[in-house]
Amino acid sequence: MWNRNSALLFGGRLLSNIGDSLYQVAVIWYIFTLTENTFYTGVATAVVMIPKILNVLFGPVIERMNKSRVLVHSQFIQFVLMLMIPLALYLGYESVYLVITIMFLVSFLENIEGTAEIALMPTVVAREHRGKFNSRIGVGLQLIDLSMKGLFATAILFFGIEHIYLFNAFTYLLAALLFSLIRVPFTVTPSTNLQGSSYRKELNEGLHYFFTTKIVVICAPFLLANFCFGITQAVLPAYAASKGGGEYYALMLMAITIGNLIGTIFVLRIMHYPLGRLLIVLPFLSSCLWMSSVFLLSPLASILVLGLAFIPFGMMSILLITFLQVSIAEHLLARVSSTLDSFLVAALPLGALLGGMLPQIVGVEWTMFSSALGLTAISFYFAMNKENRDLPTIEEISV
Repeated sequence: MWNRNSALLFGGRLLSNIGDSLYQVAVIWYIFTLTENTFYTGVATAVVMIPKILNVLFGPVIERMNKSRVLVHSQFIQFVLMLMIPLALYLGYESVYLVITIMFLVSFLENIEGTAEIALMPTVVAREHRGKFNSRIGVGLQLIDLSMKGLFATAILFFGIEHIYLFNAFTYLLAALLFSLIRVPFTVTPSTNLQGSSYRKELNEGLHYFFTTKIVVICAPFLLANFCFGITQAVLPAYAASKGGGEYYALMLMAITIGNLIGTIFVLRIMHYPLGRLLIVLPFLSSCLWMSSVFLLSPLASILVLGLAFIPFGMMSILLITFLQVSIAEHLLARVSSTLDSFLVAALPLGALLGGMLPQIVGVEWTMFSSALGLTAISFYFAMNKENRDLPTIEEISV
């Protein structure tokens, strides 16, 4: 499974994720401390997610490009953008609007990078090793995510926010250096140039492939899952504050990450079960645990159960990614995966905006409860339709 290119891709992705994990945690908490208003955390969360909706436009372009170069350039530009925040703070300029603008641009580049990475992976990892590679990189990403949330929780007590952003920027630079060492064949041919008519044709091919196969059947209910998670991301700082303060925000983020990590590690144990049955049981279990966590009186018990709720959630993520990579022809992978990103992420900013406004009406606890309740609809979606319920194992699915 491992060779020079796959190791560089793995290492670069981990470094990039250090930056992604840290800035997302730091920015949302920073904006909440500046404004003490869930509306602004909802807007900030939505701004991070909105660029993902545009991913469908980049699939045909990225397929024609040198994907390793796309990774290098996107990471370097993210490094420059992230440097602007500590520089502004050093100069005494503190603005929520500057931070939100930079978040939008970094997120925009992060999505281009992610599409290029998904499309590059089959070039450096054999088909029979992709499930294992996804599981291992998922474990690595969750460990990084966990470490960064722990680092943030500690660093914010001893260092200024500008030092966190400075460290954040240099992780992107190191990732760019690793990606620059990847060597895969790329031949420029006349067909590499994408004209307007061929762009529309290839874009339509990706859309048609996505909406006329089992992919859309499996992915449609995850719109609701993302809507619910958008609500959670927006309300989490205020929810943590209601439990006791900033330290609980870090602990909740770490619990969610640990739950995802455990799910990512053990997902290989359940991949031989029919996908239709897994997508009935996993979201229902996650929803029940998540709802239970909201009204537990002990903050630590609540955090523990919230972490347990994300074990099946983490399993679902890896199942979906692996299904996508083994069931789609490689020449269509960038187009279809970017269409999928746009399709699924469309619900996240809407959920985030609702999560920013709903606490003013029903309170933070009921807002958190409502986000968990939505996951049960995924279970019913697969349980009520025989074709969905009878989906076979990932290895047996053909699209």
